[in-house]
Amino acid sequence: MGPKQIEVLRHINRISLLHRLRVHNLLSDTGVWGSQIPVLLHVERNPGCTQTDIAEHLGVSSPSIATSIKRLQKAGMLEKRADEADMRRNRIELTERGRSTVARGRACYDQVVERMLRDFTGGEVDTLVCLLARLEENLAGDEYRGRTALSLAEAADRPAKSNGEEREHP
Repeated sequence: MGPKQIEVLRHINRISLLHRLRVHNLLSDTGVWGSQIPVLLHVERNPGCTQTDIAEHLGVSSPSIATSIKRLQKAGMLEKRADEADMRRNRIELTERGRSTVARGRACYDQVVERMLRDFTGGEVDTLVCLLARLEENLAGDEYRGRTALSLAEAADRPAKSNGEEREHP
């Protein structure tokens, strides 16, 4: 790998980290992690959804969503209620605090994106979108095409496989 390729990777990694840091800093007083905002957004758009609905929509495992839901319940942002038609199922709703956090999360994401793109023309943003889409498509291939960012993050955190067997991270 040459110096230009290393520079591309360095910039991509730093942009991702800086985005996460900016969002985290803006949301720090809410007690919500940036990765929990998509859960809240899904519940806002689909009131009364189930844990399975959320997991399927975000492309992550039910245990991952269960952990997020428990944390968000504890923080007073989500509440579960039994499904009247099937008492084995729980329906998930936003609380008032959850609704205000979603609004704040949207504003934070907008602020970070606006800051990130503040000196770009519309044409430059269009070009950037095309270039980033090409990078993403090249990396995704058939194996990861169409998967959500959360499901990719979850897959990246699993132990690597070699010859069909899981191995420990070094």
